[in-house]
Amino acid sequence: MASASGTPYSMEGGHGSSSIHVDDGDHEASGAFFTTDTTRLDELKTQLDGSKDNQKLEAMKRIIGMIAKGRHVASLFPAVVKNVVSKNLEIKKLVYVYLVRYAEEEQDLALLSISTFQKALKDPNQLIRASALRVLSSIRVPVIVPIMMLSLKECVTDMSAFVRKTAAHAIPKLYSLDPEQKDNLIEIIERLLKDKTTLVAGSAVVAFEEVCPERIDLVHKNYRKLCNLLVDVEDWGQVAIINMLTRYARSQFANPNAEGQEMGEEKFYSSENDENSDSDSKDEDQAAGKETEKKKKKPYVMDSDHRLLLQSTKPLLQSRNTAVVMSVAQLYFHTAPSGEISQVIRPLIRLLRSHREVQTVVLSNIATISASRKGMFESFLKSFYVVSSDPTHIKMLKLEILSNLASETNVSVILREFQTYVTSNDKEFVAATIQAIGRCASNIDEVSDACLVGLMSLVSHRDEAVVAESVVVIKTLLQMRVRFGHWCVIGR
Repeated sequence: MASASGTPYSMEGGHGSSSIHVDDGDHEASGAFFTTDTTRLDELKTQLDGSKDNQKLEAMKRIIGMIAKGRHVASLFPAVVKNVVSKNLEIKKLVYVYLVRYAEEEQDLALLSISTFQKALKDPNQLIRASALRVLSSIRVPVIVPIMMLSLKECVTDMSAFVRKTAAHAIPKLYSLDPEQKDNLIEIIERLLKDKTTLVAGSAVVAFEEVCPERIDLVHKNYRKLCNLLVDVEDWGQVAIINMLTRYARSQFANPNAEGQEMGEEKFYSSENDENSDSDSKDEDQAAGKETEKKKKKPYVMDSDHRLLLQSTKPLLQSRNTAVVMSVAQLYFHTAPSGEISQVIRPLIRLLRSHREVQTVVLSNIATISASRKGMFESFLKSFYVVSSDPTHIKMLKLEILSNLASETNVSVILREFQTYVTSNDKEFVAATIQAIGRCASNIDEVSDACLVGLMSLVSHRDEAVVAESVVVIKTLLQMRVRFGHWCVIGR
């Protein structure tokens, strides 16, 4: 509601709208005001206690500006809370913004205005009704739990979707205050999950996940509606819904990639029929037939609701919100057939052009995927080459991915890339590169001798850390070959 940066501040109501701008840069008090304390706070109290609305509005603008700047103005709570009954809509909106921020800290004073907040729940302006509920849910006093519950039940049936959304946000707060209200809150959540408004859907699912995630039965009747609404829900609501539906799909639908399942029936049974035709005696044929019958499994046919989920989430791979794309990628990784998981590759590669924080999350997930599905990202090998400007933790993730993607066809390219990394000034990165070379050698026999030769050349390196790491990897590789007769993956 109030911008974190403090400029500008605007609010819209249901019946008409108003806009209030706080521009700290041009205001006469923008510089000196935020560097003073007691004197200016006393001036604000005087303005709030006055009878002129323009002075009160000016004072509230300054107070909200101070909050946006990170100033602590809880001492003004008594003067501000008295203006909650103001008939000026602009003043009332700003007062509620202040109260939402400080109601939890000044609970005793907030309790004195409970009746005013209850009356505000019937205000013709949807923003005032929603703000009143937010303030009520911010007062963390067990005594008012019954009042909060009545207010919630009233707001859940409100004509305004914004108020119903606010009611959904208040449910986890009430649950944390009094867990014994869980049964009553589940009834409210069930009603909210039936809401057909995109504004409410995401918040209702968040409340469901916080209060009763085990009640999967509440999702059954709303599953298709949530899938159809998903593309129109706001970004963070989409994330909550996708994560919930991922959990739902993994528990309610068959795994399309389970062992023994086949998409085609003829191919599955052909080998068994051939074996039976070669048997010499009828008794053996009958015995083999019984064993074959036990082994036979019906071909996998995807449930229509399962397919609906995948179709509904596929367009969201183009979302500008990184969290949405990652949630869809997670859904496909866990619930999509192996032939369709590749649809998440390009969206994930696109995210690598984002900020470093995003890169870290995306690379961590790609490392997990590439460990079990090596061929998925092989055509995008160059996207994981280390750049000199990469921080160490991103370099490590790229090394892990490159070593996961190494195969007989591309290992020579990857090893040439590793050769350049060994010359880096980052000693930790060089040590990790040597370990990655060892993993390539243990996984691919064709290049094991070449890797050993390369590692032997590093023994004469001028840096002791590089020499030590090389010796350790060489020793481990030789021990694995001698003792077990095959290569083992070297742990990081």
